[in-house]
Parts: sequence; structure tokens; C-alpha cells
Amino acid sequence: MLEEIIQRFLPGERIADIKPYGNGHINTTYRVVLPGRDDSYILQRINTEVFSDPSGIAETHLKIQEIINRQDSPIKTALLIPTTDGKSLYVDKNGGVWRLTSFIENSYTVEVVEEEWQAFEAGNAFGRFARLCDGLDVSSFIEPVKDFHRLSFRIRQLDEAIERNRAGRLEGVVEIVDFFKDREKKAGIIEKISGEGKIPTRIVHNDTKINNLLFRGNRAVAVIDLDTAGPGIICYDYGDAVRTIANTAAEDEQDSDRIGFSFPAFTAFTRGYMGQVKPVLNGYEKRYLYLAPILMTYIMGIRFLADYLNGDLYYKTLYDKHNLVRSTVQKKLIERMEEKEYEIIDFLSGIFR
Repeated sequence: MLEEIIQRFLPGERIADIKPYGNGHINTTYRVVLPGRDDSYILQRINTEVFSDPSGIAETHLKIQEIINRQDSPIKTALLIPTTDGKSLYVDKNGGVWRLTSFIENSYTVEVVEEEWQAFEAGNAFGRFARLCDGLDVSSFIEPVKDFHRLSFRIRQLDEAIERNRAGRLEGVVEIVDFFKDREKKAGIIEKISGEGKIPTRIVHNDTKINNLLFRGNRAVAVIDLDTAGPGIICYDYGDAVRTIANTAAEDEQDSDRIGFSFPAFTAFTRGYMGQVKPVLNGYEKRYLYLAPILMTYIMGIRFLADYLNGDLYYKTLYDKHNLVRSTVQKKLIERMEEKEYEIIDFLSGIFR
């Protein structure tokens, strides 16, 4: 079946190899290798339960790839390969929605930052992405996942999961539930300010995990996974990047002693990011940016927790408590960030001075 789908994009091509690729939570991904060719491709089946408007995310991808892949841009993104009838997507007989993109060769991903230069390069690349997208007409882009980073929506999801206790798991997680509920008000400050119109809506990536960058040598060369790109605020991108880049452990680390907040990684990333975006930020963004890492860590923590209480319906899991482990990592990371809060504020103040 996969070869038949590939023929819709690459008619007449022989296939040397098709194998699962990456560790994404949502879409099903394969790398496609052609015989005797230096280039390869990424084939993905889009999860339409999560992305209900795949045509819309394809349109967003096309708009952004045109901007990012300009000849003078030092970062790139994967290119959508059209079908034989010129479409960006192929729908199979079972309703599955597929796309093919170019594969950025001789590149690699980073799961956990081990060197400060990796953090700086990540900041530079994600910051350049944000700056290149600055000025785009927000009204011409879809919201790929409704309320994706809206904290009030995620809190309602958690509250509903607690009330229903569908998987019967609530009794064992009361402590972590209390941890997140105690921090609701502080986590909601950025959404409140944004709702008052003081923080502008921009086109942002919305999923700035470190593994959504590709590196070549000691340079970040590509920003990938544009499915969530669309309207948002820059606090989302900055905060989510810090959440993953300054975390000293993997997102599902089971040894809590390994979970920490790397201040050197935070400062390196921030220098790279602000080197690109500082000129476009307004005063409110600068004032409240220090809360962004906690906000995004909080959102991910309660999303994992709600999914655990619901019986693991959204995220792929490898074992029974996988989502609880993920939520616990976010809890520990928030605690480490809180310990460094005044240092974070002081560093950002220095950057903006």
C-alpha cells in the first residue's frame, strides 16, 4: 500500500526502502529511499483526529516554505512534494490523508541539549523563523488545532478529566493534581495580558521542541514540523523552546534526579533567540517573557496528566504510566524553574537593556 501511495507523488520511481522514521507523538512517518539517488523523502499519514483541516495545514506549509526557503536564508524547511495532479495531499481509498516532503540530507536531530552551542544555534534558528514570519497577515492563516496553547482550555480539559476519572487513576495522582491546581493563577497571567490585546498575535511555530530543528555539523540548518504553525504569541515559541532546551533530561525520563533546569542552556538559547527577535517585541512581551517557560511547561504537564486520567487517548504511550511520567517530568522542571526565577528575570532584563 505504501508503494502505491508513493507513486501518487513520484510516478514511475522504484523504491529501495521504506521504514518508520522518528518518534513523533501524532502522525505516522516513514523515510522513503530511492535506489541510486542521493536524496530521499518523508512520507506521512496525517492524524486527522488531531489536525481536522489537513488542507489548511498544507496551505500554511506552502506559505511558510516560500518565506523560509529564500536563497538568502541560512535556515530551511522541508518542501511539500505535489501529487501527479498538482495537489499537496493524497487521500487514499480508506480516507487516510498523506503527504510527501523532501528529506534534508546529512542532518541530525538533538533530543537533549548537551552543549551550549546547541542551545545558541536553536535560539538563532527559531528566532530567525519568528522574524521571517513577522508581518505575515495573521487573518490569512488557519488555527491548525483550536485552542492549542490556550491555558484556560487546557485547564478545563484537566478539570473534566478529574471529574470523570474515566480510567480510575485519580486516587494515585492527587499530589501532582494539587501541584498544578496550586499554580493556575500564576500560569494564567500571560493569557490574561494577551486577551487584553497587549501582546500581539503573530504567526509562530507553536511547537518549538529542540527535536523540531535539524543540525548539520555545529549549525542549525532547518526548522521542521510546521503542522502547528499559525496564529499565536511569541511567548509560546520562546517558552516551549526553553522547556525542552534547558531540560537536562528527556521528556519521559523516569529518574527524577536527572531532571534539572540548565541555566547555561537557557542563557545561550535566549541570546540566540533575542539576537533575532528583540527588535520586533513590544514592551509587554519583554516584561512578561520570563513567565513563558513556566507557562508552556505547565500546559504540557496538565495535558499529559489529563490524558493519563482519560486512559491515554491522545498521546502514543509505550507503557501503562508513560503519560504520568511525562507529566511528572514537567512538574519537576517547573520546580527547578521556580528556583531560578529571579535569575531568569535578571538575565532577561539585561538582554533588553
